[in-house]
Amino acid sequence: MQPALDIQSRQQEESQIVVKWLGRLHDCIREESPRLFDEAITRTQLSREQLRSGEDLTHEHFDRVIEHVRRQVPDVTFRFMSELELLDLGMLGYAVLSCPNVGKGLALMARYLELTSDRYTEKHAVEEGFHVIRPSPTWRHLGEDESIAEDCIGGNWQAIRLMLGREMDYFGAAACFAFPAPDNEAAYREFFSPCAVKFNTECSELRIPSSWLNLPVSSGNVLMSDMTSAVCERLLGPGRSTRIDTARAVRRLLLSRPGQRMLRLEQAADEMMMSTAQLRKRLYRAGTSYKSIVLEVRMGLARHYLESTHLSIQEIAYLLDYSQPGPFSRAFKKYFG
Repeated sequence: MQPALDIQSRQQEESQIVVKWLGRLHDCIREESPRLFDEAITRTQLSREQLRSGEDLTHEHFDRVIEHVRRQVPDVTFRFMSELELLDLGMLGYAVLSCPNVGKGLALMARYLELTSDRYTEKHAVEEGFHVIRPSPTWRHLGEDESIAEDCIGGNWQAIRLMLGREMDYFGAAACFAFPAPDNEAAYREFFSPCAVKFNTECSELRIPSSWLNLPVSSGNVLMSDMTSAVCERLLGPGRSTRIDTARAVRRLLLSRPGQRMLRLEQAADEMMMSTAQLRKRLYRAGTSYKSIVLEVRMGLARHYLESTHLSIQEIAYLLDYSQPGPFSRAFKKYFG
């Protein structure tokens, strides 16, 4: 019975977080657009009782509400995040604030994202003295690069500021966006200040000096850390070692490399710090294979490029690491019929 209780607790925790977030969102826009929030709630088919009790609310509900608001208030994501506190994350927020350093706090938040968001996943990497955080959209949300970048990069930046406090010298970080500067560019620069903001970069990412990961959380409490982390383990469940997570991690790895050669099985295993045999065995136990996931990723991206861009068949074939358009066209036709 214990696993069922854990899942129920996690769902309840998520619901209460969404209630707080919806309240924050309402506060951000009610003076400027008093009817917009009600309109978004109606479009999302939420009831007033759900808003009060939080019953069955998920992060997907919140994503749909804020996306509707965003069409009329383009900078609403940054307004909302500017008002957020880590304690809005419930027990997770307590755990993050109790962490001994920033690295552990970011790791806890990444775990929570994996369990509650269906929009994107995060890739954390170390490159030339920087800790880099990049979002990778899931299949259903390909094409939402701008809003996903705002969510991921903005959310992590706000969390870092809340963990390190106002006295921190934040120079040295960079928020990079793989799209042209939008009309509300000033809102980006104001939110991320004094972090450098760059547009038209190769990929969207937040870059912070690796040394920041070892900095103590300004409100860190070592005695509380063990207790709150234990409660979070119960709420969040097992980490990335599960079989389902292996297939998801492979997809995320491949999606983080658009326009580059597809990794061979051996290269993917190296990236994931396991042997080729281990990776092959874990994928087999999860009911799939590396070859199947590569094809799934290629075809998912191909469909997105065909529906959402003006790229030619030849250009798409090249982006997906096909040597010629012919093999790509045949694979696409076979996959989608």
